[in-house]
Amino acid sequence: MTELEGLVAGLGEKVSARQLAADIQLPIWSDQKRGTPNSFLRSALFSAIHSKDRVYLEGVKVASQDGITVVYTGQQLNQEDLTLWDQLVHLTKEHPLGHVCTFTAHSLLKSLDMNTGGQEHRRLYKGITRLTACAVEITHDRKTYFGPLIKSGIKEELTSHYTIELNRELIRLYGESQWTGLDWKQRKELRRKPLAQSLHAYYSTHRNPFPVKFSTLQRLTGSRNEQAAGFKRHCCTALDELVNIAFLDSYSIEGDVVTVVRRQRPSPSTHD
Repeated sequence: MTELEGLVAGLGEKVSARQLAADIQLPIWSDQKRGTPNSFLRSALFSAIHSKDRVYLEGVKVASQDGITVVYTGQQLNQEDLTLWDQLVHLTKEHPLGHVCTFTAHSLLKSLDMNTGGQEHRRLYKGITRLTACAVEITHDRKTYFGPLIKSGIKEELTSHYTIELNRELIRLYGESQWTGLDWKQRKELRRKPLAQSLHAYYSTHRNPFPVKFSTLQRLTGSRNEQAAGFKRHCCTALDELVNIAFLDSYSIEGDVVTVVRRQRPSPSTHD
């Protein structure tokens, strides 16, 4: 190889490395938001259930909006898991390739407005291992991601210091118009209200939400309430919560269809 050929080859390798870094760089969102794939928010992958109601699922196709297919294996995920995952992904943005984050259990629990005692430390560890042990298959816009939501991690037992690695291929779920910036303050205000959190997440993906049947919301939130009247009642309570935190201006019901009006924000983008 001549000196010129070597120089050209070296430049090619550098360009390829830069392209690889660009390909796996998370998109940009502000500290007030948490960037989340729409395939998470428009499906029952993270159900509106309490932790005590989790079940084990084996290759189950969960409910999702048209154009999205989600198949799940593992202990069922809920809105607490989504909050944890969102915060972990947000922390990875501090690293060049957007797939590794480091933190102490204490600092992460504080960032989630949770207590910092031993019980919460154990609960955090269980949440992280649950996201590691699961397997998801998500098809959106003719692309399929399959794998765990957390690739691996290290925990220092004496200091409770974590290093978490996400699967780099998760970046494929953040294509143009395929993700939404969830309002972090509002989401935390809805803590321990899984149905309200799930509806907040779903409606966040629509700037001007279209009317939806209660039966559709029941499927997409993964609610265990099988009684139509009971779900409708609980859904109205959750929608009241979304009005109280100023996410919605109002909502109206006509028969089995609910229409919501989102509070308009100054920014034209849902990603900010």
